[in-house]
Amino acid sequence: MTEDINIRVNQEKINSETIRVSKDEDNKVIHYESGENNNISNRKISNETGLERSKENQIPNDTNSNSNSNQPNENGPVGSIWGAIFAMTSLSIGTGCLTFTKKVIEFGFIWFGVVLIFGGFATYWTLSGLIRSAIKKGDSEYSSIVRKEIGKFPAVLVDVMTCLYSWGLIITYEIIMNSLVGRVIYVFFQNKEMYPSFSNYEEEEWNTLKIRAIVLGSINLILIILCLVKDIGRMKIFNIFGIAALFYTIIVLVAESPFYWKHYLNKVYIKEDKSTHANWVDISRSFNPNLDFFTGFATIVFSFSNHQGALPVFRSVNTKDESIMNKIFRRSIILDLIIYFLIYIASFLTAPLKSEDLIIFRESIFDNDIFMNLAKISIFLELFFLIPSNYNSFRCSLFHILFGNENVRTIPNIILTAATLIISALIGVFYSEISNYISLLGGFCCTTYCYFVPGWLMIKVEWKEMSKIKRILSIIGIATLTIFGYIGGIMSVIICFRGRV
Repeated sequence: MTEDINIRVNQEKINSETIRVSKDEDNKVIHYESGENNNISNRKISNETGLERSKENQIPNDTNSNSNSNQPNENGPVGSIWGAIFAMTSLSIGTGCLTFTKKVIEFGFIWFGVVLIFGGFATYWTLSGLIRSAIKKGDSEYSSIVRKEIGKFPAVLVDVMTCLYSWGLIITYEIIMNSLVGRVIYVFFQNKEMYPSFSNYEEEEWNTLKIRAIVLGSINLILIILCLVKDIGRMKIFNIFGIAALFYTIIVLVAESPFYWKHYLNKVYIKEDKSTHANWVDISRSFNPNLDFFTGFATIVFSFSNHQGALPVFRSVNTKDESIMNKIFRRSIILDLIIYFLIYIASFLTAPLKSEDLIIFRESIFDNDIFMNLAKISIFLELFFLIPSNYNSFRCSLFHILFGNENVRTIPNIILTAATLIISALIGVFYSEISNYISLLGGFCCTTYCYFVPGWLMIKVEWKEMSKIKRILSIIGIATLTIFGYIGGIMSVIICFRGRV
């Protein structure tokens, strides 16, 4: 009888400990917002906490191990495949693709499409390598597997670049919002005889340090309340609204582009004047003093940035079948490419010679373009409610870097939130080149955690299995992608201080 009682007591202790550990595991998450690319929903990415680190040495590195609580079940996928495809697509699609027009003009219509496809292929390659590494090493958390396989510095680098990426998006969004406010005011309240176009109004009135400071300061006073909220999950409805706003904008762009192309042919194009000819195949224009080929490549890297969300999607599908994940990646990238091709073709037809930073900033050829005006208002609201989500990602990443966990305490939260938004507003006031911010983020942050680190990880984990030619090609491929991206980032910094030539 005493023995039975002891057995029951011990079993209750085990069950209690299991429940406690399970609760700890549930709490070990942060929201990663992909950015630009995170118009969709809150993405959870587990970070290495004290509990994980205490278990680290107990977890075998073979793929047959079931001791890692983060690992998917071997029994096959439980999550929705189509849901995973949609999630991966959503992690990429964002307002950054609305900056394609300038790059299309520089690359030439045909060559931009070629580089866009190349970017999709490169993304698929490194995503597949990242998942293979996760399966082989029995781990499904980005920073954790990087730390174990290639060292502490690359893992910290991933965390830092994720943090900077989220912060950079906040600044970029606020600058876009500032311009959208000006355009809405111009459309509905300004005297068109005094200012025949928005560019006149912007040059003479709107684009001044004083106005930018007032607008960004006002926006941040409201945002600081939303950003202090720790549970961003309650704002999912606004992320869904963001998807709808972006796709509505794409529909308007596609529907109106034939009218803009007709206007170009009738009012602008002159057969004898080559300066009025659209750039179809002359990629040499992108190899100018600003090295726009590389900043354009960085913009494309930015637009395919979804590696930080790949492993959470991998866990949600709950499978160790590599072919299933490759199918998800292929289909999501194909869907990304279809949407991007629609945007870049419509953008080129709309503005074949010269473009604003975002195609929605174009001068209207209509007396009252109500559909595009609604799109501008929708994009403004989308970005307004995406900023708290991106801030949450920034905050959790920063807390993880500084304190080793994501426990957000009240006083540090207030100080960090106020300081971040004030500094973001000041940066936006003094520098407002949207396309340059995007190529900067793509060149440094996205290149690091989309190509450089996953490629390094893939080569390290699979080195013994690779043939000699595959090793050489893999090293050349990753080095080329990394160098192209970093050159784009470096040129973005130079342009920031020097200005465009």
